Amino acid sequence: MQMAATMMNNAFVREVTDSDVEDALRFGGKASGLAKMARAGIPIPPAFVIGVQGFHQFRANGGKIGEQLLVQVHNAIRGLEAQSGRLFGDKDRPLLISVRSGAPVSMPGMMDTVLNLGLTSASALTLAGGPGGSDFALDTWLRFWRMFADIVLGIDPAELMKAVKTPEATARKDLDQASFDALERAILAHIKGEGETVSADPTHQLHKTIEAVFRSWDSARAKAYRKHHGISDDLGTAVTIQTMVFGNADENSGSGVAFTRNPNDGRRALYGEYLIGRQGEDLVSGTHTPIDLSDSKALDPALREAFDKHSKTLEALYCDAVDIEFTVEAGRLYFLQVRPAKRTAAAAIKIAEDLVEEGAISRDAALARITPDQVRKVSRPAFDDEDLARANLVTQGLGSSPGHACGAAVLDADRAAERSLAGENVILLRPTTSPQDIRGMIAANGIITARGGALSHAAVVSRALDRPCIVGCDAIDVDLNNKTFTIAGKTYPEGEQISMDGSTGKVFAGVLKLKGAGAGLPALKHLLGWADEKSSASVWVSPKSSEELVESVNAGVRTGNVVSITDLIIAHGTITKFVELTAAIGRADAPASVANTIRSIVHDACSPAVAGASESPVWLRLPRVSSDRARRLIDNWEELPAGFFLPLGSSSYMQAILDGISAAANRKEVGVLIGGVSSVAEFAAFQQKAKRVGLSAGIVINNVMALDNILHFVDSGAPIWIDVADIVRTVCGFPIEVQQSLDVLDQYAKEALIPVNPFRTLPVYVSNLLAAATSAAERGMSVGVEGGGMPHEMLAKLHQMGFRRFSVPVGRRDELRFVLGRSDKE
Repeated sequence: MQMAATMMNNAFVREVTDSDVEDALRFGGKASGLAKMARAGIPIPPAFVIGVQGFHQFRANGGKIGEQLLVQVHNAIRGLEAQSGRLFGDKDRPLLISVRSGAPVSMPGMMDTVLNLGLTSASALTLAGGPGGSDFALDTWLRFWRMFADIVLGIDPAELMKAVKTPEATARKDLDQASFDALERAILAHIKGEGETVSADPTHQLHKTIEAVFRSWDSARAKAYRKHHGISDDLGTAVTIQTMVFGNADENSGSGVAFTRNPNDGRRALYGEYLIGRQGEDLVSGTHTPIDLSDSKALDPALREAFDKHSKTLEALYCDAVDIEFTVEAGRLYFLQVRPAKRTAAAAIKIAEDLVEEGAISRDAALARITPDQVRKVSRPAFDDEDLARANLVTQGLGSSPGHACGAAVLDADRAAERSLAGENVILLRPTTSPQDIRGMIAANGIITARGGALSHAAVVSRALDRPCIVGCDAIDVDLNNKTFTIAGKTYPEGEQISMDGSTGKVFAGVLKLKGAGAGLPALKHLLGWADEKSSASVWVSPKSSEELVESVNAGVRTGNVVSITDLIIAHGTITKFVELTAAIGRADAPASVANTIRSIVHDACSPAVAGASESPVWLRLPRVSSDRARRLIDNWEELPAGFFLPLGSSSYMQAILDGISAAANRKEVGVLIGGVSSVAEFAAFQQKAKRVGLSAGIVINNVMALDNILHFVDSGAPIWIDVADIVRTVCGFPIEVQQSLDVLDQYAKEALIPVNPFRTLPVYVSNLLAAATSAAERGMSVGVEGGGMPHEMLAKLHQMGFRRFSVPVGRRDELRFVLGRSDKE
């Protein structure tokens, strides 16, 4: 028994019909798929696999294949010979094989494959006398040498083909052993001239190819892919060796790639392409025009019937949409590879919904299959796909604040504000920005700077304003004197219409049409409904304007709205006047007309939001003169009287705002939220002020003192929102700029300068303070988390702690609902 176990442990090589090979971690995704197909009776070419253990031995052996592994490979080749009726390296009945990488996780195109291995000049001539003829034989043989030169030897394949052009032409014309031998000698001579030595013996070529495929795991592109996708470098790769079947054998042959469902929109319909008389690499390279498989006549009826049958079997095996590589050789169908299909975000959501409806997977499984990034992509308004396909990309910088925007490129902040107030969509385009540009930044739909990085003024302020922003567009030369800007030698006047994508950093000419957020997708609505049922959470929104509030209500969001009055005033276009009046009312000699005008501005900004909210609750968050945004907006901020910075430090200012809100409420149920308070007495005084004008009062807790007193605030029965990000920032002493650039803190933690990023892992001190709030939330008290400054993974942890009410910007609502729905799996 012990000897048998030892032999099994040392078995690096397995036939793909072995049930163990279905384990992708040990034998790679490619071989695992072949094993599943073989078990299901789906036709595959005979194959075997060198497991990942063989790779680890190869690496431990200094990049050389061990003798034991070679013996097992040779024995497995004998097995392929027995199944195919052909002999490896034989002159008359040559067995040709492919050598393919096979990682435990899908890494499409990142590692190497060599096809058509096994020909010599003698067997190539034999192949030329078969049904495919000389072109088939020479194309097959030379395709191998191109791939072998490139992947195994690192020699330019184009240069190799150029060097042997003359003997190739002779071989195609003469079709005799002498001409084929001459072509082979020319190939070997060119390789030797490039400093490499190689044999024409297929067994030698097989050894070298296996080594090259193993080495491709550590190629620069494979490492970069794994780093980007968070895949461990320690997994390693398997190598699958499979009998070749030829789509270029004759007119009844071909190669194709098919998806069992449309990978663009998720519809249940065959999608793919098929090339008659060609190998699969011709399809991938795009050098030939294929047949659309959605055409029911694309395949012979018998083949079509077999293909549809096997496709359904594979979907049942994977409980998912799959993509398939297949070859038809002389009318016979073979499946070469299967894996879960890559798909767009919209298709992923649609497919998950359909699989639940079909009974293939559970709702929990559907939630687990979708990623937050996919929900984010379909939830944000984005450029129309057709417009984007036709768009003229003029330059690209560093995307530093996500979102899409279009408008006139304006080169001066004041002019941008003026044109915006006149009703024009503008994009502020500057060499760089400074605090003096804040008026134009607030007014603009988006911001672009020629210089700067992720922590520049433009980037940081744009994130605070939730404006799309692109920085570091070095290709843009801004001429402020002449009011022009130049890109790639072309000069544009100020006012030129442009479009921008703050995620990718791309700038396009002209105005691209925006399509609405993905909440309108029925599949997403169903998915989010399942998530809500699972999380029992209520996700409110924090609209930036009355228009955004109305849009969210029309999209079916009835949970509630927490709206900053400052945001409403900015959107209304009266922020400059409001800031001037805020500074004026802080002076002792301020005339009564100042308070009246503040009241009027607040009323005009809030009225559309209150009216548009329908039956959805609205809580208005009061401006706070002590905030970071106020410091940026008010030019003479530091000259205001000290008492003015306290929450209730100016009775006339507070009363003017409350009067404006009360007038806007127009007898509707509207609440006001005050931030910055720290004592129950302070909040009680505010409640009285609000009550006198017919408003309900609530509190935003954003300091440690108030959080420590939260149970006393709970006793008041008033709604409470906890701004956890503000509390963490002040506890840790971080400026607002750091909070808005969490990647900076991630790097800081990576350098071990702080233990962890406190916005991703709460400090123990803060967690202890939140325990009382959690207790209140679990008892059904009106306690919520204001989550605008926190990453979703942290909000999910707060959900696990017991919080069930959250408020986030409109663009983050759907993603957070989804994340909370599967937070117990995080």
